[in-house]
Amino acid sequence: MTFGGTTLGIRPKIYCFWTTVSILLAVALAGFSSESVTRLLVIVFLFVQIAWRSTLAKVLPWFSPKTRFIVLGTVLAAVVEGCHMISTPVFRSLRIGWDTSFTQGLLYYVIDLLFTVPAYLVIFSVIWYFINQYHYSLWHYVVVMGLAHTLGDGGIFFFLNAPQMLLFLPYPMTNYHAIDLIPFLAVCDRLRPERLSSPFAYLAVPGVIGTYLVCGTIIKLLGRAFGLE
Repeated sequence: MTFGGTTLGIRPKIYCFWTTVSILLAVALAGFSSESVTRLLVIVFLFVQIAWRSTLAKVLPWFSPKTRFIVLGTVLAAVVEGCHMISTPVFRSLRIGWDTSFTQGLLYYVIDLLFTVPAYLVIFSVIWYFINQYHYSLWHYVVVMGLAHTLGDGGIFFFLNAPQMLLFLPYPMTNYHAIDLIPFLAVCDRLRPERLSSPFAYLAVPGVIGTYLVCGTIIKLLGRAFGLE
């Protein structure tokens, strides 16, 4: 079995199996809550990207690799952010429910993006530094960056309070595979050839976590200032 020109070894296969089991268990335990629906929408979005990966990886060819990576990641993050509007938008006051009109929901989404898009531009700039500095295989990148996003976006506090939930870790990581995969495939053959194969590549995890914490703090402070928090 191959993916993106890479033969799937035993570890990717185990991870895919773990992901499948964690998704099925999580949905079975939680039912079709707004959070479950959000996650399932994102997973469908991820599968669509996988099916169309060859075409999607060729978009925006006129951009430099760095700009292409950051823009693609931010656009995909904006789509995923839209899925989260029914469960966990950037501020609870922006949550879209059954009684929310289309116009109001669209306004909430735009406000959400005004806060989250600048943060994702910064986050993907940080990720670009690491992938252009260190060598990551496709599956190495998918798992490392998925973990970094998950822990940075509040997961580190969640798992510290409920370590048993680490059994379901791949479930929230799919949220970030849906924004990470295509950007990497679009630029992986145009990265700096002198990239290092080094354990320092794992510094991407604390680097991305720190970036989320800084951006999240700024967003919360701005949200309070505008009466949204």
